[in-house]
Amino acid sequence: MKKSLYIIYLLAFATLICSCQQKLQDLIDENPYGEGTRKLNINLIYPVGFEHEKAGAEIKVLNPTNGIEYKLYSNDLGKASIDLQYGFYRVSVTDKGTPVSGAVPIFNRSVDQVRLVDTLKGDLNINVELALSYAGQLIIKEVYYRGSTGLDLKTFQYDKYITFYNNSNEIAYLDSVCFGIVEPYNAPTNPTPWSYLNAAGQRVIRDTIPIIEAIWQFPGTGKSHPLQPGKEVVVALSAAVDHTILRPMSVNLNVPGYWVCYNQRYTNASYHPSPGPNLANHWLDLLWKEGTSSAYPFSTVSPAPVIFRIPQIGAQAYINNPANRSRKPGTTSATEYVMIPSSWVLDGVECFDVTTKNKRFPASIDATFVVMGDADRYLGKTVHRKVDEEATQKAGGRIVYMDTNNSANDFYVRSSQSIKE
Repeated sequence: MKKSLYIIYLLAFATLICSCQQKLQDLIDENPYGEGTRKLNINLIYPVGFEHEKAGAEIKVLNPTNGIEYKLYSNDLGKASIDLQYGFYRVSVTDKGTPVSGAVPIFNRSVDQVRLVDTLKGDLNINVELALSYAGQLIIKEVYYRGSTGLDLKTFQYDKYITFYNNSNEIAYLDSVCFGIVEPYNAPTNPTPWSYLNAAGQRVIRDTIPIIEAIWQFPGTGKSHPLQPGKEVVVALSAAVDHTILRPMSVNLNVPGYWVCYNQRYTNASYHPSPGPNLANHWLDLLWKEGTSSAYPFSTVSPAPVIFRIPQIGAQAYINNPANRSRKPGTTSATEYVMIPSSWVLDGVECFDVTTKNKRFPASIDATFVVMGDADRYLGKTVHRKVDEEATQKAGGRIVYMDTNNSANDFYVRSSQSIKE
């Protein structure tokens, strides 16, 4: 009797297992992101006055999950199509227009979370409204933030710097140029709260960007600090000393002509020791500081630095006006951020550590991002701008760097700091 019951129990258990497996298979079969393809049709919408700029726009379609990227180009009608496996995608567009009075118009847009699912009836059609900006005179050439390793094999992060470059054929003046980083410090895992869903269901980042923690500014009366065409200026973000004495992989930031983000309100002596003697009178002005941080917290993982000018009333007057500051949407934190219209931005670069992170810049500043992963940490590597070979040749050999306001096109990961050469 017991043996018969045991056999019955086994049969019942086996039937239950088979039933569960069938239900699991049914769920898999119903998975909207299972195997299969769907056509994505992309229609580019240009700003008013630039509707004729249709053909040849570069369109990249990225699957952030597996890193697979597809590249296509728009036709004469500003359209492109591609068959894709079911899943989530990021669509980014970059195009250059016909120069207007010597300025080169640039069109960008990035659309996240484009969903291709088997529940769709027919193709997925999306309109991509392109944001207008112009190639800049003063650009970010290089960002060194991932640190280095000493002879003692200890990692080191107090040697960060950023480089600005005059990418034009006219003198650029550093006077009144401001520098900061966009909130949050690191690229977020969720969409930035400084964004919204438009009528088409696309997530759009606000055109007014939040500067976190501090704003630095080059001093001067207007033409005190000229930067010649094809020349650069290095700004130390922390300790402006010669780090190579103890760490050959690091850099010397005590060099005549360099600048430093230094103010005694930052009391951490490891990050901010007194600058070297070669940087006398080359300290950036600290126009604004928020919070109690004892060191300027420039991200060592995925920063989003930006340079800008505040016109007319001047930077200090603008910052001091509470109407120009804002708290983070959706939180009760009292922390305030200075809000800068994207039209005031000269340049910005969005850095990621993995492709699955979310953007902080609107497309008019940077349509995509450049990736420097964890495998690149503490090796002296930098994010560096690519040379525009064609423009350099036209400029008679003066180096001209890529400037499409699309970091995936404009930057690469360099194996060592350029200022060591």
